Amino acid sequence: MNNLKYTLKVWPMITIVVIGLCYLTQWGAKAFFGIELPEQDALQPVLNTLRSAFTDLAHFKAAAANLGLILGFAPIVEEILFRLILWKLPAKGLSALAKKFSWTKTAAAIPVVIAVLASAVFSAAHYLQMHWPNNAFIALFVFGLAQCWLYAKTKWLWCPMLNHFLFNLTNLILLFFVPTGT
Repeated sequence: MNNLKYTLKVWPMITIVVIGLCYLTQWGAKAFFGIELPEQDALQPVLNTLRSAFTDLAHFKAAAANLGLILGFAPIVEEILFRLILWKLPAKGLSALAKKFSWTKTAAAIPVVIAVLASAVFSAAHYLQMHWPNNAFIALFVFGLAQCWLYAKTKWLWCPMLNHFLFNLTNLILLFFVPTGT
């Protein structure tokens, strides 16, 4: 129960930092490099479907499917893949191997290095069929690091899953009610 309380306690901080990084990245690219970074390509169709969900049954079904994907499937599958399979298991195994050879400094660094790699893959995976770069790439990398940290802190995979769900929900609410530049 303490892990869930802790997750609910840190979720707003992680969310504010990550969303703030999206805006900071967009501002920095424009201010320093004259580049206008677009928002994530996948967001506009999702928002259009959600906004038109009450007009007919087809839009409602599409909106329900989008919500199920964004709030259910993505947090569970992405946390299993990126935090458990790509981060925790390799970090644990390689750290144990390094300890076996008495490489204590290496053993301590391995989880951090693998967290950086897993977070980079997590961020890049969100752009497999989308426009890149955009304003969320760095923010998603930081979110991936925060998720690794939360998993390490709580030692319970449900905590990053819950945080991911709450993060996605917060983003949907903000994107639905706060006007964007597009």
